[in-house]
Amino acid sequence: MRRTSSTFITLVCAFALTLLAACSETPKPETSEPDTPAGLPEVNLILISPHNTDIQKEYETAYVRHHAETYGERVNFEWRDVGGGASSILSHLRNVYENSDRSGIDIVWGGGDFNFTRMASEGILTPMELADDVVANVPATHGGLTLCDVDRLWCGSAMSGFGIFYNKQLLERLRLDPPTRWEDLGESRFFDLVGLADPTQSGSAAASYAMIVQSEETWEAGWAKLLGIVANTKKFYSGAGDAAEALPSGEALVTTCIDFYGTNRMAKYPETLQYISPRGQTAFNPDPIAILKNPPNPVVAQRFVDYILSYQGQSLWALPIGSNGGPERASLGRQPIRKDVYTQRAGEMLNSIVNPYEAGQTMQLDTGLWNDSYGLLRHLVWAAAVRNVDFMKAAKQRLIDTNFDADRLALFNRLPANVATRDAMAETSRLLDDRKQRDIIVTDWVAFFRDQYEQVAEGTD
Repeated sequence: MRRTSSTFITLVCAFALTLLAACSETPKPETSEPDTPAGLPEVNLILISPHNTDIQKEYETAYVRHHAETYGERVNFEWRDVGGGASSILSHLRNVYENSDRSGIDIVWGGGDFNFTRMASEGILTPMELADDVVANVPATHGGLTLCDVDRLWCGSAMSGFGIFYNKQLLERLRLDPPTRWEDLGESRFFDLVGLADPTQSGSAAASYAMIVQSEETWEAGWAKLLGIVANTKKFYSGAGDAAEALPSGEALVTTCIDFYGTNRMAKYPETLQYISPRGQTAFNPDPIAILKNPPNPVVAQRFVDYILSYQGQSLWALPIGSNGGPERASLGRQPIRKDVYTQRAGEMLNSIVNPYEAGQTMQLDTGLWNDSYGLLRHLVWAAAVRNVDFMKAAKQRLIDTNFDADRLALFNRLPANVATRDAMAETSRLLDDRKQRDIIVTDWVAFFRDQYEQVAEGTD
């Protein structure tokens, strides 16, 4: 059994939360089974996964065909359903392995690296074999994040980043230039046009806000950038999916989101919606696959992992429907983890796919800052923006009217003393673990920001 540091656990936990909801996108109807030659000997593969039905069916179809052609066997897939997403899957597997050394399941796939790191440390995963071409094309780390477990107990099967999602038709009608950087969303041209999610209700929203902060060199500058963006909000939604769904109708013009929220909705409204990954302003985290301890079908399980991590299997994530090697029924819109897919399939992949390995594309994550700020930002943004939205917007309007007067802007961006510096923020982050302390701190923050906004909005010129 391995021990995992609390620092790394805290970091990857935040990323895991962003994957849970997206893996449960509304499924499409069941599709017919792939054609394979009759009379082949049959083998089984049992999987548990929070991936949506589109992903399950496209990869099942592709792999059944691949296995029949390569090994002369018909694979019967069984997808175990435990009534929930990645958290439910983790709980289920823990309970099973607490009482037995077997789960009756071969593969666990998807849901974020946090759960896989925990499963690896708890001894319920089996080391995998990785082909030489996989090792050559999947780095051990990238942008400060682990992509493949050092003991090969899990390996990323796809990657996920964060970006800007907007209604391009509405943008054209408003005669606005498209946003390409996080800071664009804080400009006055987007005032009252941004739809955002409450970070206390949405893990992916909280992660995108933390990415925005990390895109500046200091904590203080990052907060100022983030506050400028949230002050442009038209409305705060309970979830990042709700904010994204506000775009097709024009209720909001733009939002921030995890990449596959954007790409999945782009596939539904290709003429209306656009997702972009701000170059150099997001990290990309892995979405892993692993073989469980004592799998009932170990040979088939390893061969399935081989396929998922192969060039062929990785291409399926990013290619359009009907293209050579692409999905048959639904575009999946996920970032492959293999380097060679990006170089050899350049120009063939969906427009929303970017090459995270290209120089300057991926932000180097400051893991210390992330661990100190991620949980704290959820409460700080709630106090500064969600709870004070009308006061905040009045202050932002005053800034716009006064051409961002330097004194007013400095007052607007001022942080409470207990988070005014990186060191103070780190100490306060630890205090927030205590619920009573948290209630006191957040209540004080609400009052602090309200008073500050009133001064900005009502002060004389």
